[in-house]
Amino acid sequence: MKTLVFYDSIGGNTTSVAEAIHETVASVWGHADIIKVCKEASVNFLEYDLIMIGSPVIDWLPTKQLMDIVMRVMKSENAAGRIRPSSPIVPGKFGVCFGTFGGPHIGEREALPMTAWLRAFLEHLGYLVLDAWHVPGAFRNRDELNRHGRMGDIRQRPAKADIADIKNRVAGLLASLEAFRNEASAMSLSRI
Repeated sequence: MKTLVFYDSIGGNTTSVAEAIHETVASVWGHADIIKVCKEASVNFLEYDLIMIGSPVIDWLPTKQLMDIVMRVMKSENAAGRIRPSSPIVPGKFGVCFGTFGGPHIGEREALPMTAWLRAFLEHLGYLVLDAWHVPGAFRNRDELNRHGRMGDIRQRPAKADIADIKNRVAGLLASLEAFRNEASAMSLSRI
C-alpha cells in the first residue's frame, strides 16, 4: 500500500509525530514517503493508497501553508472533474488526520476543527478517513501557557509515551488494513 505522511510543523512537535508515523509504516511495510510542507511542495495525492496528513493547531485550523496547498489541490482536482457530488469513496484509498496542540484554553477540543478540516479534504478526494489523532505538544518558550491549561503541565510533550502511543496506533491501523486487504483478496479469488 503506497503511503504518504504529509505534514507541516512550526516548533517541531508535529515533526516528531510525523517521523514516528513514518518510521512505523516503513518498518512494517518497508517504505513510505514523508513530505514536510513547503511552498514548492507538489504532491499527487491520488497516487497514494494511504495518506496520513497532519499539522499543528493554529487558531483551530492547520497552518496557513498547509491550507494553501490543500486549496490549490482542491481547485486543480475540481477543474479536472475529480471532485464529484457526494464525494464517493474510492475503493482502497484510506486516510488518517493527526495534529499537535497546546490546549492552554480548552484542551483537545482546540484540535478537533483542524483534523475535521483535513478530513474533509481527504474525503473530497474519495478517501475513507479511518481516524483522527491528537497529540499534546508544548509551546516553545511559553512555560506559562504550558503549565496552566486544562491539561496540566505539558512542558515535556509530546513525551516518549505520546510517541509510543502514536507508533502503537499506526501499527494497529496497518494490521487492520493488511487484514482487510487479505480478506478482500480472498473474496475476489473465491468468485473466480
